[in-house]
Amino acid sequence: MATENEMYELVGRALADAEFRKSLKEDPEATLQSTGYRLDPEQIASLKKADLSTVAESLDDRLSKTIVFPK
Repeated sequence: MATENEMYELVGRALADAEFRKSLKEDPEATLQSTGYRLDPEQIASLKKADLSTVAESLDDRLSKTIVFPK
């Protein structure tokens, strides 16, 4: 079972890394096993229900409107 901090780390990684997010969506069990995350069945079920792509897109939109990078 992953701790709360490990779950935050996992979700943060999925939001920041499009390839990891895609891999989680396509085969969560294999992705979790290959990356060393140990989730219980309930946590895996919750992860499968989550639409991380929509969250990532929304976050990207918000950040692009609030962060100004110097030219």
